[in-house]
Amino acid sequence: MRVLVMGDDHRLRRNGRQGVVLLAVLAGVVLIAALAGTLRARALATQAALVRLTDQHREALAEVSVINRVRAEWSGPAVVPRRADGRPQTVTRDGMRWEVRVSDVEGLVDLYLAPAPLLSLIDLSVAGRQAMLAGLVPGDRYLSTVQTLAVMGVDANARATLLPYVTQRARTGEINAGLAPPELREAVGLLPVTDIAGGDLAQITVRRLD
Repeated sequence: MRVLVMGDDHRLRRNGRQGVVLLAVLAGVVLIAALAGTLRARALATQAALVRLTDQHREALAEVSVINRVRAEWSGPAVVPRRADGRPQTVTRDGMRWEVRVSDVEGLVDLYLAPAPLLSLIDLSVAGRQAMLAGLVPGDRYLSTVQTLAVMGVDANARATLLPYVTQRARTGEINAGLAPPELREAVGLLPVTDIAGGDLAQITVRRLD
């Protein structure tokens, strides 16, 4: 005689289905948790990016404000004649400290015209300039000294250091030692490639200190 216990077989099938459902639920929970983590990471990255953009915008506005302030001061009357000789001055704006220099372009090293001895004073070479000029139509120039230095292969840190000492708007490649920045004045005075021109055009260089 055979006895079939239907209840036990039914229970086994039901438990199997419950196990499959449980696995599916767990997989869904893991997926949702992973998605939530991804969304949270993206939200944090977006927030950090917005903070950086806000800081950069605030810094750019402060820099423009400093430049406009210096321009206004130099455009107005002065009791003592001003001398655009690249001496650094410190200006504070919106809690930021800036180094400001007003330089006569004839006291700076012209990236396009300066002879080799002047270029070597600031660790630049004629070969680097020739490579830069190779990408230009004769007589053309890049839009800024930053761009020119970059094409010459100067990295960002070195560019920031060199900007107060260079120009691309001088009349000749020679330099007026009396108008050179203090850091270069003594060395420039020992070179034969000096000039006495000056007074026609000045440039403002601004660098954040902190």
